Amino acid sequence: MSPVRVEDFLEISYRADLDVLVARWLRPVELPELQQGYERLLEAASAGAGRRWLLDVRRRFNTHQVGAQWMVSSLLPRLGSTLGGRSRLAYLMVPEYLRDTAADSAFPPQSYFEGKPFIGDRFIEENAAIEWLRADLHD
Repeated sequence: MSPVRVEDFLEISYRADLDVLVARWLRPVELPELQQGYERLLEAASAGAGRRWLLDVRRRFNTHQVGAQWMVSSLLPRLGSTLGGRSRLAYLMVPEYLRDTAADSAFPPQSYFEGKPFIGDRFIEENAAIEWLRADLHD
């Protein structure tokens, strides 16, 4: 897959060597852009780019409750049926963002992912995120 640019706010590429779909958010976004970007990611994944997503949100830096609620209620439940298995979503963040109370409350606790067709986690180092993505999808 050649890199795809979604307007001026998102770049999507596929790392075949790692079997990882990479999304690099390029600037802060509003809810409609967030939704458009994730819908494009789901399209790329369903076209064969897979169930391992590296989501680089270091430049987006604006997770909020409304966007998180949309993800949990609309996008994430569709991953299993669309992609045919358990997906992994690794969020690459700046360290300060992990300490942000509002951002922390927008991200579900690990217990939320039990029994779901997807799992997510947050990272500050890309290598650690990729290592986690490549772990067994059936854990």
